[in-house]
Amino acid sequence: MKIQAIAFFITCLFFYACTNNPSIPLDEAGREDFQVFRARFYEDSLFQIQRIEFPLLGKNPDGSKEPFYWEVENWRFKKAVNLESEEITMVPLFDMGDVMRERIIVQNRFMIENLFSLINNKWYLTQYSGIKDIGSFSAKKEAQTENATEPTIDSIQ
Repeated sequence: MKIQAIAFFITCLFFYACTNNPSIPLDEAGREDFQVFRARFYEDSLFQIQRIEFPLLGKNPDGSKEPFYWEVENWRFKKAVNLESEEITMVPLFDMGDVMRERIIVQNRFMIENLFSLINNKWYLTQYSGIKDIGSFSAKKEAQTENATEPTIDSIQ
């Protein structure tokens, strides 16, 4: 009986540890510190899934102009990029108050754009572009290639 009680206690402790998400410190405005959030977002797969506003608006992987929404079922964990690589350039974050834009340039040809939005003072990924030709982020280029289809690569591997 004593062994069962101890086993039950250890099991409860294990489940508590798995569900206990340490809180993210707040900034001066009372919202989550974005840099701490961002680091955890790219390190913890469970946290990442919890902090994505599904269905997630993104560019269609088949290259079409139709709106595309990522679902939790087709989402793959995104790791932080290696900023020490000469092929990766991190564009400084663009802070729009309740929205942060993250742009990552790969080999000076491709770009990933993520939009994080503040919802109830917590950051969530609300838009994901996938990796696309850098020119497709320009409105002028979009107009020129309106009928062309260019597949989106889901991640850097």
